[in-house]
Amino acid sequence: MASTHLRRLTTFAAAAVVLLILWMLIQDFHAISASSLGGDASQNVRSSVNLAKYGVYSNQMISPDVTPGFRREPLPNFLLAFYLRMADLWSPGLLDQTGQPFTEAFLVVIKQINLVWAAALFTGLWLTSQLVFAPLLAAHGLAVFQIVVVNRFFVLKAVDRMNTELIAGTVLVWLGVVLLMASRSRTWQWLLGSGVVFGLMALTKATGAYVALILLPLMALVIGGLGKRFWLSFVAISFGFLITVSPWLVRNQVEFSKLVIAQGGGDVLLIRSVFNQMSWQQFGDAFYAYAPRDLRHDLLGPWMGLSDDDFSCGGRLSFFTRDLDCDQEALEEKRYGDVQSFYQRGKRGIPRELGLKSDEQKDFALQQFRREPLQALMTGLPIGWRGFWGFRAREWKYIALNAAAYLALLAAPLLSLIERKSSWLMVSIAPVSFFIFYSFLSHFLPRYSTPFIPASLVCLSMLLVDFAAKLSRHIAPGRLPSVRLT
Repeated sequence: MASTHLRRLTTFAAAAVVLLILWMLIQDFHAISASSLGGDASQNVRSSVNLAKYGVYSNQMISPDVTPGFRREPLPNFLLAFYLRMADLWSPGLLDQTGQPFTEAFLVVIKQINLVWAAALFTGLWLTSQLVFAPLLAAHGLAVFQIVVVNRFFVLKAVDRMNTELIAGTVLVWLGVVLLMASRSRTWQWLLGSGVVFGLMALTKATGAYVALILLPLMALVIGGLGKRFWLSFVAISFGFLITVSPWLVRNQVEFSKLVIAQGGGDVLLIRSVFNQMSWQQFGDAFYAYAPRDLRHDLLGPWMGLSDDDFSCGGRLSFFTRDLDCDQEALEEKRYGDVQSFYQRGKRGIPRELGLKSDEQKDFALQQFRREPLQALMTGLPIGWRGFWGFRAREWKYIALNAAAYLALLAAPLLSLIERKSSWLMVSIAPVSFFIFYSFLSHFLPRYSTPFIPASLVCLSMLLVDFAAKLSRHIAPGRLPSVRLT
């Protein structure tokens, strides 16, 4: 009788998760507006419209005369183009966009594709919980917590935009699902699938192509072990990755003589090379500049003698301010040496002053990295601190949640060694790898960090369950904990 009651409760809980996902999607639908898009998002949309309407992948202004390009990663925009073609069948004339700003009706329609990504993300979190927690009733309950928090701090902020962070967060969660299955079955199908999903991540965030150089052999080692099994696993994962990214790489090699996924890596490296030049005082000040509001105002500000007034032109923190009026004036008047912010110096000041073309920026940045490698390494600490606050919360209670979740995420690979459970590693290895890459080779814009929120909450749930299970065993030795990691 007890088992029958438990099955009914489990079924009821599963139904509750489905209803919760539907309710979250309704909330997300109402968060969609006709607000305009930012620069990167506009490039994504133009690429999709040009592809859907003219069959040419280009981020140029929408026109039948556009030339092919590779400025933006292809996966989100190819899927958006497919969605637009389908939507145009139901609403003829939808693709009649000839420039910017886009019409309000068009903006509302294109943003609705984010609901598909949100549904996929919530489903991925639910499946992850079922794979790492037992019994199923507890897995459903923990999935509810994760879905609610992810919607509050990630999806609701991303659903009204057309950047790629929501898609990246979704793919990372599904990569965790596939890796969990691969680590348990150790069949070539799941290993191949792991490579395919990681390839999709690289086609969403081009950084994935560089992370793959380390991550693919590491995943093969963890799943397959040493010896012959490692090589079989490595071949399967690598083949899945290559069949996914190779068509796009070949296209760019043929069209542009560039064996890359997307353009723009040189911009990011050059901006980061300027951050590497910060003084020791700026090194310390960065921890204030990139901290959440209440942490700045209540703790760091009084301790460091800083306030938000120091972000203004000529202030002690002006180097960390992206859009200063005085910087815009200096750029317009070609006084590049007077540009204060690290971002504007790397993005516009240095390229304009030295006349660097897009292809030359990467080489110049790498020269700067090689000149002071230790400085570049040390700068990874404040830049990593910037990325640590992915929840972008302001109040103490949410700052604490952010800190707990991201600490759990970053600690998960170590916990996998201590606990001897690969599930810790499977759900965290990709997000942690991207976090490290962004910390040491980019300026780690806060939005770069938001895709790690879902995985961080899974890791936090795992940490809490593991702690509760250990406490239960201590209190009642020999008794199986009511909730445990599988």
